Amino acid sequence: MQTQTGGSFEDKDPLYVPCRKLSIGAPFRWLKMGWQDFKRTPWHSLAYGVVFVFFGWLLLYLAWAHENNALIVGLLFGFLIMGPVLCFGLYDNSHQLEKNRKPSFHHQRKKAFHEIRYERLIAMTMSMLIVFLVIVLSIMVGIESAYEQNTGSYAMASLLIAIILGGLAFCASVFSLPMILHQDADGATAILTSINAVLRNKRVLALWALLILLLTVVGIATALIGLAFTTPLLGYATWHAYRETIITRG
Repeated sequence: MQTQTGGSFEDKDPLYVPCRKLSIGAPFRWLKMGWQDFKRTPWHSLAYGVVFVFFGWLLLYLAWAHENNALIVGLLFGFLIMGPVLCFGLYDNSHQLEKNRKPSFHHQRKKAFHEIRYERLIAMTMSMLIVFLVIVLSIMVGIESAYEQNTGSYAMASLLIAIILGGLAFCASVFSLPMILHQDADGATAILTSINAVLRNKRVLALWALLILLLTVVGIATALIGLAFTTPLLGYATWHAYRETIITRG
């Protein structure tokens, strides 16, 4: 990989690809472009969104069936953590629209299998974070049951842990999957590139993370039905975020 010094590429640091400095209004621009992609392929987008709704219902049913509040919270945050991995096909949609091609499930599947090694690396990393989160929350619930007088403090501690893990996952994955799709980058380079971009644009990417959280909450608050719309929108917007942020050669 190449990095940039003084506006030009140089073969010095192979660890990550450079990024641009972003304006604070960039996230709203990404959402606008994502909505344009949604309108260009509405049925394709909704078909993808319905899959998210179905699996969301399934996971919540399993959590409620086991009467495990920690599992419910873990699954909700897990949805946010795994979102970038699950949206790989949506990135491909936007990429094909960018090339004035008609998106297809066949092309998405072909591209996903082509990049399966690096997708698996990131998916495993995100999965470990989710498992760790569920374990920690379960422990906190157990402690909370034993010391009911500290219910509020343990709830806040649990939320803080979930936010920290969610933030780490966001930094590692927000641009890594689009980069793998677009540049055939290896998993480590894509993750380091994503982390570097977040660190260089902290305020803008913090706003983007907040918008993702708010739209996801809206989707969940509508009995998950809203996810059929918000998930494709966020997937497309993330692709445009990647294209505007990461400096690539194509």
